[in-house]
Amino acid sequence: MGVKSYVSRRAIRVGTALALVALTGVVGAALLMEGVGDARAFIAGGSDDVARHMAIPAQFTAQCSNGVAVANPGGNAGLVGDCAALLAAKDALEGATGNLNWAADRAIGDWDGVTIANNRVSELDLSDKGLDGGIPAELGNLDELAMLYLYRNGLTGGIPAELGNLANLRWAEMWGNELTGAIPAELGRLANLRTLWLSNNRLTGAIPAELGDLANLRKLVLNGNQLTGGIPAELGGLANLEWLYLSDNQLTGEMPAWLGNLARLDLLSLSGNRLTGEIPAELGGLANLTYVFLHGNQLTGCVPQSLRAHMTPWERQRIELPFCAGGAGATLTPTATSVSAGDVMGRLAALERQVAGIPEIRRQVGEIPGLKEQVAVLATRVARLEGDGAVTPTATPSPTPTGVAGVVGAPAACAQSLAGSGSVRGNWSSGCLSANPPSSADYYARFYTFTLGAASEVTITLSSNDTAPYLYLLNGAGRDGAINQQKGSATASSVAITASLGAGAYTIEATTWHSATVGDFTLEVEIGR
Repeated sequence: MGVKSYVSRRAIRVGTALALVALTGVVGAALLMEGVGDARAFIAGGSDDVARHMAIPAQFTAQCSNGVAVANPGGNAGLVGDCAALLAAKDALEGATGNLNWAADRAIGDWDGVTIANNRVSELDLSDKGLDGGIPAELGNLDELAMLYLYRNGLTGGIPAELGNLANLRWAEMWGNELTGAIPAELGRLANLRTLWLSNNRLTGAIPAELGDLANLRKLVLNGNQLTGGIPAELGGLANLEWLYLSDNQLTGEMPAWLGNLARLDLLSLSGNRLTGEIPAELGGLANLTYVFLHGNQLTGCVPQSLRAHMTPWERQRIELPFCAGGAGATLTPTATSVSAGDVMGRLAALERQVAGIPEIRRQVGEIPGLKEQVAVLATRVARLEGDGAVTPTATPSPTPTGVAGVVGAPAACAQSLAGSGSVRGNWSSGCLSANPPSSADYYARFYTFTLGAASEVTITLSSNDTAPYLYLLNGAGRDGAINQQKGSATASSVAITASLGAGAYTIEATTWHSATVGDFTLEVEIGR
């Protein structure tokens, strides 16, 4: 927080206190200035430096003290308070279509989406619950809450400022709703917050400068809203930030040069806004940067060559600017004379394993534009970067997959044997059904089998312009084999799996995210040692 901002807030507090002297006497004003006792409830909202808890009606506390919802309520006052806050919030959350099983005659540990740790509510996961109410201010009373997941519902209204009371909150994900209003500045008090994910709502107003106080923030995802104004000069202090995802808003002004100070930044997405000016050359110095999305703005000048390698082929085609011919930071210095393709694939496989081990990324991997790009393209790019365009093959040729006769249990028209690396084109039709449908509906699929003579790194990419693709890698030569890996997204046009496989037979099921959907697709398989 800047000095000017702090002084302004202090002045507001002093002014408020002086006004209260006239209205309520010296005692009330003094309490407000010190932030003690019940002064925070004296006026609606109170100071932004004082936690604002909702007063919970006594009836809910009584219900939670019945010995059923909370065992030993006399010794678990904190959990009784959490229980009462949730009961008070239930109706507002549910709206007209939600149906939570929260009730005093059921142990709180059995309530929908509620996780208890150390006799307190530590996680509230209400994602995909069909809720169409609002986010109740009572949730701000859950003092020990570490994870709040409300995504993919139909929640409306604003984000309550009381969520700024959740001092232990680490993950806050409310994307995919219909939330409106401004992002509360009070969220800047969440000192332990790692992820703030508010994308695909209808939020308006400016990005609060107070978010720059979130020293531990790793991911700030605000895309797909109606946010206005510039990118605050305060976010430049987020030393741990890895994702800055602000695309598809109405942001204006220039891209700030301080973006080059975000040393841990991996993903920068500013596309689909109204940003002007030139792209700061400082971006080229971000050693950890992997993905950049800048198209759909009103930028001028040229794109530094140092950013070219961080743009997917899709982004390079859509960026409205030419790439710079030269100048400071415009060229890349190779770090080696040659790099083996095997080394590159090994590094990419390690990166994918790291991504898969992070829960919040794993759940929303389908929403990350960069991750849907073909792994093979990334391998070529990394090899070119490190080898100055020369990719040296491994000393021992990569094993070639040998086709097997067919897929056990699949009609001949739905199955194909693969022999060698390359790509095949196919289509989904009603005559070939998925072996792993997510529901009782019909999901169309094709099956491809291959065998490996030696342990290998295998990259499988499925792309379609007609419908959202989904991949299954099955063990063995049967359509009902155990699932080795799977990946897909309702919004992606391309998905990929990279796996370290032993010698043996495998089956690829190429299917779709959507039921009863036909379309063409391309399947690519690459084998590396």
